Amino acid sequence: MLERYDNYQLVSKVASGGMAEIYLAKHVNSPANSMPIAIKKIKKQHSSDPMFIEMFLAEAKNICNLNHENIVKIYDFGKFDEQYFIAMEFVFGQDLGSIMKKLSEKGEKMPLGLTLEVMLGVLAGLDHAHNACGMDGEPLNIVHMDMNPNNILISYDGKIKIVDFGISQTRNGSKGAKQSAGIRGTYAYLSPEQCREEQVDRRSDIFSVGIILYEMLTGKPLFKQLESDAAIINAIANAEIAPIEWLLPDLDPRLSAIVAKALAQDPDLRYSTAAEMRDDIMQVYNSLEFDPSKEMLYSYVKKLFPAHYIKITKLIEQAQTEYLMEELFNDIGEFEELDQKQKRKSREEVAHKENSEKKRKNTFLILLGSGIFIGLVAILAIVKFSFIDPDVKTVTVTIFSDPGGAEIYLDGEFTGKVTSAELLLEVGKEYIIEFKKGDLNGGIKFTPTLENRRVNMVLQKRVE
Repeated sequence: MLERYDNYQLVSKVASGGMAEIYLAKHVNSPANSMPIAIKKIKKQHSSDPMFIEMFLAEAKNICNLNHENIVKIYDFGKFDEQYFIAMEFVFGQDLGSIMKKLSEKGEKMPLGLTLEVMLGVLAGLDHAHNACGMDGEPLNIVHMDMNPNNILISYDGKIKIVDFGISQTRNGSKGAKQSAGIRGTYAYLSPEQCREEQVDRRSDIFSVGIILYEMLTGKPLFKQLESDAAIINAIANAEIAPIEWLLPDLDPRLSAIVAKALAQDPDLRYSTAAEMRDDIMQVYNSLEFDPSKEMLYSYVKKLFPAHYIKITKLIEQAQTEYLMEELFNDIGEFEELDQKQKRKSREEVAHKENSEKKRKNTFLILLGSGIFIGLVAILAIVKFSFIDPDVKTVTVTIFSDPGGAEIYLDGEFTGKVTSAELLLEVGKEYIIEFKKGDLNGGIKFTPTLENRRVNMVLQKRVE
């Protein structure tokens, strides 16, 4: 049974920090096959900290005013069992900080095209937040205040989301126009204004995004390698930043200029809006040479974290199966209650209707038994096709066809997907993959290996 938490059922804890915990969850009234949401709970020992509670609730209230594909959605917030919580969109993927760390360990950098895609998504979301208005139609003047790689999420289906507006500044926020609670945020990604505890506006976030872009392009930290927080703050507030072309002499001069403008010490010399910076990056992105073999963002992130992708996929499938089992047995309970009422009614009816009533009751029981049997068979089928033995090696296989949009059948069964798509298949097992589109079809025997993870089928006209 899943743990009940207010109007939600908790599936599994997926992250824990110093102040809060993140759980996979579902609303009690949501469909059984729906994607989980995330519940962010303040740890009980911090639930009595007024400043932290204020920050936590500010995040919920601020994001409730934001509705954009590049910002994590908030569904609900409140207090339950002496703990404050936020119910938010679950982003099934990784944060950019973890991706950059993994790449650094491998001695690699994200490909330029993907780096620019991430920046385009981040700046689109940031521009929406900066220009958001309240219920009265007046600008909220939101400033994120903590734009760092850990607050940028990239899902396994390629979506880019900004999260954690917990210390953001707004028109009506408790922080006001000037920081009153000291320096807050991730030190290595602060702006000079934040370090000097001066007035900040949206251009502060632009500087922080400039640091992230610099680090993604170079594969090296700009400030966080310094020996102490004090050294980081001093460097950001006072030191000149070496031009990025000193490290990357072959970098497109337009990108060098974008980084330099975003990282200008004087806010007046920076981009005045995230949209302006995004427009300049878009020009560079659109001029990149087309590469048909270029990897997509979603598959790139999956390949970096295959174990996490499989683990969370199994958690989601397991949770969905548990939802179905609960619903089935709830239905059985309702049927049994109806059956008892029917029996009581039959005993009270007049004698001349007794035989016909027994026939109806027997018919009902037959249907009930059939329904339960069919339901259990369905559940067993779901379990059978939803789980992969954890000891079995699997790979994600990318399936293409020419032309695209063909239905994909695996060992004679429709997968529910059309090309191009991805399937999680067992390494070393032979599959028959078939394609159907109108009067075109195709088929192939395919055995996935760690190296053989791509199928591209040219469809032929069906021969009658």
